[in-house]
Amino acid sequence: MMITQNTADLRKDAYLLGNTLLRLALPRLLIRVTVVLTILAVLLYCVQTILARGKSWLEFSFNATGLAEVLGRTVVDFVMQYQKYFWWAIVVTLALIALNLISSWLKGSLRRGRSALVPLSETRKLFAGLSVEALEVLSWVWKDQSAPLTVGNLQTTLAQVRSGRVRKIALAREQKAALEQALLPKAPPTEPQPPKNIDTPRRPTMLA
Repeated sequence: MMITQNTADLRKDAYLLGNTLLRLALPRLLIRVTVVLTILAVLLYCVQTILARGKSWLEFSFNATGLAEVLGRTVVDFVMQYQKYFWWAIVVTLALIALNLISSWLKGSLRRGRSALVPLSETRKLFAGLSVEALEVLSWVWKDQSAPLTVGNLQTTLAQVRSGRVRKIALAREQKAALEQALLPKAPPTEPQPPKNIDTPRRPTMLA
């Protein structure tokens, strides 16, 4: 028998779970966007400053330290000719460091967000709106119910509801019922009973 899920209930459950996750994740999402944009803005300012003033910094350092006289005009001209590649190397290095910092921070933030606890008020509101099938999926996801419900549990529940976990749980339940039915002790087969003696007229003999 094909087990199907009500499409309206599926959409409603996915909507409720998505809205709950959005409300819980919104503060962290705003913090992430702010931090990333701030780091990128600082990086852009540093890149523009280095590329715009790098040449003048190098000239000033040569003149202030007296390296121009020590190295000679030929060496100084050679350095000034290729100095832009040096500054671009610094810019690329800074960009890689900044991107690595952003990536590491985002991974940690996402990990902390998944482990964040769901407030009791949000839990009650969500449980009151979900269908029985979605609640069964949530119970399946929330394996250790001695620990509080987390945002990660809700994210997994939403993914499982969308991927057809309701149908799989119903199928598993019917298969379990079929197995239990098959394991029930069967009545022993009835043996055929011998026919009962029925009095029949005796044939006459020589003695009677």
